[in-house]
Amino acid sequence: MWKGILCVILIGAALGAGGCGDNRYYDDRLQMEVQQLDSDLDNRWSTTGVVIISVKGGPASAAKLEPGELISYVIGERKVDSRGSYNQAVKQAMKGDNNFILKLTDGRTIRIAVRRKGDQAGLEVDGNRVSKVTPGSPADTGNIKVGDIIESVIDERNIKKIKDYKKATREFAKHDSKVTFRTTELVGIKIATINALGNLGDVRAIDLLRGILESEGSTLRQPAAEALERLVALSQLNDLFQKFQNANANELPADRLDAQKRESAEILGLLTVDLEKNLATLNDPFGTQFRHRSEALYEKITDGSMVALAPKYIQREVEPDQEIRRDCISILGHLKPTSAIPNLIAVMEDNAEIPGIRFQAGLALSQIGAPAVDFLIAAFNRGEASVKDIAASALGSIGGNKSRNVLIQALDTIADPTIKLTVADAIAKIGDPTSIQALRLQKQRLPADSGLGTFLSELLKQLETQSM
Repeated sequence: MWKGILCVILIGAALGAGGCGDNRYYDDRLQMEVQQLDSDLDNRWSTTGVVIISVKGGPASAAKLEPGELISYVIGERKVDSRGSYNQAVKQAMKGDNNFILKLTDGRTIRIAVRRKGDQAGLEVDGNRVSKVTPGSPADTGNIKVGDIIESVIDERNIKKIKDYKKATREFAKHDSKVTFRTTELVGIKIATINALGNLGDVRAIDLLRGILESEGSTLRQPAAEALERLVALSQLNDLFQKFQNANANELPADRLDAQKRESAEILGLLTVDLEKNLATLNDPFGTQFRHRSEALYEKITDGSMVALAPKYIQREVEPDQEIRRDCISILGHLKPTSAIPNLIAVMEDNAEIPGIRFQAGLALSQIGAPAVDFLIAAFNRGEASVKDIAASALGSIGGNKSRNVLIQALDTIADPTIKLTVADAIAKIGDPTSIQALRLQKQRLPADSGLGTFLSELLKQLETQSM
């Protein structure tokens, strides 16, 4: 839900808005009071932001902001009419999250994301017209062209605490920004219920949660996606829990259980492992109950409906909520459907997508494994730096001769030092004799004080320690 505030509200307004302590704040400019979620609610409801406590007429009322709504984002849109205003707007927008959105006069909005603080977007302006685009830069891969006219720079601020709200609104006021709010209804009881459904592992929750996810405009869609992701993760532990079920026991020798799945179950809070006693004990109540439910859940999750559903919601053009996209990518990583590989590759190559989700797509492809190798190699060969970075890491996680050979060749031919580091690390993940020899040969070719050489020395030292 988006709520609009005209830019005149913040332009020239007094910056000394009233305060109500650390957790409450009265905004004189908007004539409304907000309160921070306390830590208990924040943890239980899996959401962050500030809650509108009261609206006392004025601009907040005109913008149809209402008590009980949760402000999760404050978005500032700053007009661009000169090189100086463009540079200042971009610098301000990139402070916290290394990305910003350009709004062009032809109607396009393009997100520009750099890999790390200090990296350049790769475009220059004359007035508000793009005069230069650096080849291979985020602006270039985002399809910005010389001659495009920039209308404004949009800065999205995620609001977690009262101090975030104060900082965002005050900074936007200083720069004559038009401000909008992204809000949701605070429906804590329903969110808590959905979270509980995700924890219980009950097969009956699947259709309910899917229905919520597929409902347009529901404030419960993101919690539903998160609960579905947890249920999918739980379902993948079925064979482990069937061992407890078949033994009709809540305790088993730890060494009789798959170590990786045992660790996953422990992370999910379903069992406790005592390696000294060689004992794995199901936690009560979720673990002890789940051994009776795991088989039915697994059959429901793997019936094909989740594989059909999830790819739709990993597309940025279809799903605006980044957390839903992230959860659905994670679902595909758990289920490993080869049919989802092209969709995940598309997300990985989407330069307008936020970096964390692109890396999540790479992780899901690495979980799918060998069937994704050819697609990852093709993406690596045609991709720009960030795509090569993600694809190389995924290939290293999958391993195998084909992945190894492509990575070794890349280590010899790629000039970008950052990509070389990623490729070297990916080769070290494979860690077979051929990989180790390739790393040694690469190190021998480098100057003694080379940064890459130092990194290779550390990798080789770790590999030698692991082989002992």
